Amino acid sequence: MKQLILIMTAILLQNCESQSNFDLTNIKLNKDKVMEIIPKDVESNIFDAGLSGGDYKFSSVNSEKILIFDNQNFAGKNPKAYSDNHVFFFFNKNDSIVTRYTLDIFTSKQSEKLLKTLNNKLGDPNYTGYSLAEDKVNNNPSIFMWEDIKNNTFYHIQYTKQNYGMGATLNVMPIKKDYPGLPGITYWESFTYERNKRKDVNYTYQQFIIDETEKNSDNFYNILSK
Repeated sequence: MKQLILIMTAILLQNCESQSNFDLTNIKLNKDKVMEIIPKDVESNIFDAGLSGGDYKFSSVNSEKILIFDNQNFAGKNPKAYSDNHVFFFFNKNDSIVTRYTLDIFTSKQSEKLLKTLNNKLGDPNYTGYSLAEDKVNNNPSIFMWEDIKNNTFYHIQYTKQNYGMGATLNVMPIKKDYPGLPGITYWESFTYERNKRKDVNYTYQQFIIDETEKNSDNFYNILSK
């Protein structure tokens, strides 16, 4: 009996040691280095960001130790999808500092869970958009974004229908004044210019689009924005 108790205690200690306090939301963008984020015992693959990527590379990770977002585990695999759930860390190859990350989810339930997690963490989105005009009619938005002004962090999530179900792609980066190159925010530079002119940090991209469509009802964002 004593030996059994010792074995059980050892197992419990191992389980406790295997638990990670890592959370993607704790990453300090433009400060933390990729090798400081990814533990040595976690497998990762590093790729060049391509010709348009300049001095950047990205690391791909699908470990359950890393796929934690706001205390929720998003590790997993959809057998019908081409990839496991994973996160890309984009970093400057000169200093290895992480500038942004992308979380890709390939299961419908976890995709829905990710949106709920973002709403719980950040509140209502600063912008809600649609991929098609019929999606707005059916109240089926596919693009959401938040600006965490206090922490200078921009969150953008897009949903896509695939043969395997619903997929989600979440991009997290510092807030930019120029176009961040993400779907549904074509007028971003005009928006940030207007916000700076107003000197109102609470002025949102959603309100900017509303103001613009009031000036021009033919603006296509009148169809693709909430």
